[in-house]
Amino acid sequence: GAATALLGARAAMACTVAVEHVIGEHYAQQAQALGDDESKLRTTIEEFRRDELEHRDTALAHHATEAPAYPVLSAAVKAGSRLAIWLSTRI
Repeated sequence: GAATALLGARAAMACTVAVEHVIGEHYAQQAQALGDDESKLRTTIEEFRRDELEHRDTALAHHATEAPAYPVLSAAVKAGSRLAIWLSTRI
């Protein structure tokens, strides 16, 4: 986040889009894995997911895709976000 902010507002928005996209995927996977007896937790996770996707959509509305080297930047941030999630499930 801080590094992309140094590249400008659009790069910061691109970072937000990438991070929120990955978090949205993660929350969707978590919600799907829950059993019927965990409907309250599923509802909470789905609410969190909607919030994250709203942040993504806001960043897209602020021209995130116009950031310099958007595809490369987005891929790098998504990879880092997926790595962080993977690590957090193992520590």
